[in-house]
Amino acid sequence: MKAIRKGSDPLYKQIAEFIRQKVDDGEWGVGFQIPPEKKLCEQFNVSRITVVKALERLVEEGILYREQGKGTFVTLPDFLTEAKELLSFSEEMKRKGKTPGTMVLSKGTVLPSKHIQQRLKLEKDERVLAIKRLMFADDVPIGLQTSYLPVRLFPDLIGLITDHVSLYSVLRERYGTVISQAIETYRAVQLDEEEKELLEVELTETGFSVERLSFVGDDPVEFVKSIMRADQTYYSVKLIRKGC
Repeated sequence: MKAIRKGSDPLYKQIAEFIRQKVDDGEWGVGFQIPPEKKLCEQFNVSRITVVKALERLVEEGILYREQGKGTFVTLPDFLTEAKELLSFSEEMKRKGKTPGTMVLSKGTVLPSKHIQQRLKLEKDERVLAIKRLMFADDVPIGLQTSYLPVRLFPDLIGLITDHVSLYSVLRERYGTVISQAIETYRAVQLDEEEKELLEVELTETGFSVERLSFVGDDPVEFVKSIMRADQTYYSVKLIRKGC
């Protein structure tokens, strides 16, 4: 049994790390049903709240998924990376020597899907701001990005987001909110007709789907789904073998 160390990381983080290690080592493979909450509580001698918090963290990271009435399972492996430096779209483009630009396609308040509700830890009827933008680099459209943010955290934000305005700059300057960390998930997708038209894609039907869950401390404050042109986007990841 994994030992819980007092005075170290919070208990829920230690439990999450224990489960994550089981998955990374292949001991708990895809589709494996993890022990029920009651058993984990007994195993680690902690409260149910602590176990639930650990599981929620792993669900947010895409390592686990829940099935109502059945339990919690190990999900299919996604291409997950931890960025060495968290940048906004504008900052990333400028770092690459390109001029960023954005065009607002739609914005408003909506009731989120269950997927977004769970990611942002929202109440059942809590509304979010939905901002859909077309992203440019040197006047070339390279991505479609839809950001979802809790209305309660960012009142009046809708009126502040216009073409060529950096969302993260507004969050920092108007609300004092600085995104401290994020988890991104990458998948290959087929572009639909609207996406191909907006992104001016003719010779290819594939792109990248990028989902980002952004945090301030341990609190999720933004969920973003982006569709990026495959011929204008690439990701480079540094890999290091453990123990070397």
